[in-house]
Amino acid sequence: MDQKAINVIRNLALDIMQNSGAGHPGITMSSAPILYTLFTKNLNINPAVTDWINRDRFVMSAGHGSELLYATMFLCGYSLMLDDLKQYRKYDSKTPGHPTLGITPGVDLTTGLSGEGLATAVGMALAEKIYESKYNYKSKGLFDKVKLGKLFDYYTYVLVGDGDLMEGVSYEAASFAGTYGLSKLIVLYDANNVSVDGSLSKTFTEDVLSRFSSLGWDTHLVKNGNSVGEIDRAIKKAKQTTKPSIIKINTVLGDGLKNQGDSILHNKPLSKEVLNEYKEKIGAGQIPFTVLKEPASYIREQVVNKGIKTYDYWRNLYEEYKKILEPVQLKEIENININSFSYDMSKLDLNIDYENKELLRDSNHRVMNIIASNLYSFIGGSADLTRSTRVYLDNMGDLSATNLSGRNISFGVREHLMGAVLNGLAISGFRPFGSTYMAFSDYLKPSIRMSALMNLPVTYILTHDSITIGSEGPTHQPVEQLATLRAIPNLYVFRPADIKEVLGVWNVIVNNKIPSVISLPKTEIKAEQGTSVGEVIKGAYIAGREQAIVNAVIIATGAEVQVAKSIQVKLLHEGIDVRIISMPCMELFNVQSPSYKSELFPEGVPIFVIEFASSYGWEKFVPSSDYLFTLDRFGVSASKDDVLKYCGLDSETIIEKIKSLLK
Repeated sequence: MDQKAINVIRNLALDIMQNSGAGHPGITMSSAPILYTLFTKNLNINPAVTDWINRDRFVMSAGHGSELLYATMFLCGYSLMLDDLKQYRKYDSKTPGHPTLGITPGVDLTTGLSGEGLATAVGMALAEKIYESKYNYKSKGLFDKVKLGKLFDYYTYVLVGDGDLMEGVSYEAASFAGTYGLSKLIVLYDANNVSVDGSLSKTFTEDVLSRFSSLGWDTHLVKNGNSVGEIDRAIKKAKQTTKPSIIKINTVLGDGLKNQGDSILHNKPLSKEVLNEYKEKIGAGQIPFTVLKEPASYIREQVVNKGIKTYDYWRNLYEEYKKILEPVQLKEIENININSFSYDMSKLDLNIDYENKELLRDSNHRVMNIIASNLYSFIGGSADLTRSTRVYLDNMGDLSATNLSGRNISFGVREHLMGAVLNGLAISGFRPFGSTYMAFSDYLKPSIRMSALMNLPVTYILTHDSITIGSEGPTHQPVEQLATLRAIPNLYVFRPADIKEVLGVWNVIVNNKIPSVISLPKTEIKAEQGTSVGEVIKGAYIAGREQAIVNAVIIATGAEVQVAKSIQVKLLHEGIDVRIISMPCMELFNVQSPSYKSELFPEGVPIFVIEFASSYGWEKFVPSSDYLFTLDRFGVSASKDDVLKYCGLDSETIIEKIKSLLK
């Protein structure tokens, strides 16, 4: 019956892709036995309760095989109808081209670029380990009368292909998972030895299992990828280890098709001849979306019956836990799926000293520690730059394989992995943050993009955000990074001017779920008169008012606000009255009302912009590029003042140019 059930899954998945005119028959055929074995014999799930916090998670990192996943989920009893399968890849359907969080009931993760799903699953597995340590009942000894099972006890399974493991982030993910001992992470590797461009012998000849073994993983080999028994035994063995596990399953691309093994099967639907021949071979009939009742019922009964029983047991267990858990713990658990907070930081007294300068990174450090003491799920770290980026949470401990109560995560020099882990933690109910230098944010971009795509409350703290870091040289001086970050939809990019704006930024972040970037300088900064905590939520506001009549408006961000205000003073001595607009978040300003925008920018008054980074995105605010004091070339290795002079961004040059343009 197992083989008949697998045939039903394969046949339905082929119908899905043939109906849409697009798809990936190769992985559909090779991975069908893997998904069948996982869903029917191993996954602890209840298709009727897709947000159950103790369900096993499944990540289709090889997301191009979505038609196989949808066929499997439909047959397992998730709330998908045949009409949903027929709408595959169509507008507003439950079955998009790649698995998408929040669109398809039961999909646990939007899988992006190759390797991204695997790396994010590491964060999901880390979350489980933290929850298990924090909330599961610990026996008080031999005479303890309380006997309770584990409230949190779920596995994170990942299906990967050769492409996932060729991408560099897979190495970062495997290394981190091994170091942190994520024993409930199980990777199922469909090893079919064929990539889009042909045989792997041309590009990927390494011993994958040896690689993972050297990184602290438990490894298994399934020689026959069609053997349900062999796959099942390997999964059950993997569940017995104290390490993360990878199971290499030898398969054949397009297994069972006339042209099996042909690389064309990676991303092109079957010809009618090949499809009809396969259907005839398995006795499926030629009518699309016809499902044989007996094997289909066999699949659903295995999943549904086990799921109801497992879920009911857990619900009863949870009722027992409610009797012993503290009210605050129950509130935390109930908030895991909601991940919503309300915490007004705008009235906090930071004892601001207006006379002394402070590294804005240190200001941010102070604010973050206030948040950490009030927000239990606030957790994160840096890519081996904690001393530089100042994101350490004091007295909160370091997270490790043996200390799951720590709130500071050491990611190592793994920016891409860090972003993916943050996404996995956010999906699991945390409010995570990660940090590195702004110039290194390029390593983070795939994960930042996925944060935005999934609308996950992740905060990226990027420091050393200007060419004013000087002698480090152009390799470390960010130029285009701010513009590329602002180009990502559904992402707030904040560039606060001082400690008050830092507080305002975090007040927005904590009380919203939209992913955010905080851009911070290396330089010391005084708290500015005129800046505001509460105005940050508007994205831009008047930080330096004119004395009488506005002759010009200068928009500035971050550390450049203090530059703009010093220029304002000097221009006033020359009879030029300037208004200073601080714009800590362009995205928030863009959604303000026309009337508010006109309050800031009087009609007919020329506008200048000062930001020591790319001009891209600022053109819409100014009459011409002459009014932009931005940077569209790389810097040099020199002192801060010499770099600014070289780039034509020193105060004297800016003042003279403004004067000439206002004549």
